[in-house]
Amino acid sequence: MIININRQSLVEPLKNIIGVSEQNQTMPILGHVLMEIRDGVCFLTATDLEVQVSFSYDIGVSENIRITVPARKFTDILRSLEAEDVSLEVTPKDIVIKSGKSKFRVSALNPDDFPIITDDISDCMKIDSEALLKLVNSTSFSMGYQDARHFLNGLFIEFSQNNITAVATDGHRLACSLRACELSIAEKTCIVPRKCINELKRILSSFNDISEILTEVSVSSKNIQFRMHGYTLLSKLVEGNYPDYNKVFPKSLPNNLKVDRLLLKSALQRLSILSSEQFKGVKFKLTNGLLNLSTINSQQESGDEIIECDYDGDELEIGFNLSYLLETLDVIDTQHIVIHLGGSDSGCLVTADGDESSKYIIMPMRV
Repeated sequence: MIININRQSLVEPLKNIIGVSEQNQTMPILGHVLMEIRDGVCFLTATDLEVQVSFSYDIGVSENIRITVPARKFTDILRSLEAEDVSLEVTPKDIVIKSGKSKFRVSALNPDDFPIITDDISDCMKIDSEALLKLVNSTSFSMGYQDARHFLNGLFIEFSQNNITAVATDGHRLACSLRACELSIAEKTCIVPRKCINELKRILSSFNDISEILTEVSVSSKNIQFRMHGYTLLSKLVEGNYPDYNKVFPKSLPNNLKVDRLLLKSALQRLSILSSEQFKGVKFKLTNGLLNLSTINSQQESGDEIIECDYDGDELEIGFNLSYLLETLDVIDTQHIVIHLGGSDSGCLVTADGDESSKYIIMPMRV
């Protein structure tokens, strides 16, 4: 069976879904994309048994086709072709890709062996996609990575009728962000795994007109589903109870440091040149109106920076992880930030100046 198709109409969605497919696995079918054409609609699906991404769009082809193709090879071949018009010759065992003077044959596997995650999720919330992307971007960098406490390896999301709250922590830092949103559901909470969050960011970031797109979110006891602009992202949830993040926020932080975000970021980036995998510390020394930043590495190489600031607290010396500070500054977009400090052995609270909808806790370290 031969079908003619526009190359770009396949390349764009494939780029957003093949991140899920596994190249090195015990089940070869997981390295493939399921391609189905029925009733004039093309469906592309990739999965790793935990996260599943699919895309559907009108293709204007009357034939019904069901085949699996190697995800990376198929995508790379299509991306490398120069002509936009592509013909696909489909057989049960392979698919032949022709375009101009180019011809490729790639093997296929039995589509009946392709595993599909299904869940009958009824409740649906419609959320502004731009707000959802900002919420995820402002918190997900603090998720745990391969932590033995598996519930930290994901993003905790709390849905209520008036807002959505996202929280991430790896035990050394915490990011919490809240977005106002009118939802017609009862309160729900879930822990979304890291891979699902990464795929969600990839898809949402690919939209040119994201401000005009709504994302439909559905949550069941075991799964979460996102539907937006032809894409459906379905993922299993992380089991377990997320720690009470409200207890992490200190009750009293009397020392307040207000500083230009870009000045601080530039200074930290220069100091990070001396950092290594083993040591990423920076010391804050605060006096009236001045912030002295210093670092020293295992080769006894050192760096110092002095920044003018607005500080109304006691003289203080405290050390922090350079990378944690830089990642936090990257997701704040105001000109100034406020760093609320206690003593030299307590964590700091970072917020945007005049906006506390996002809060960041960074624990101190010895420098």
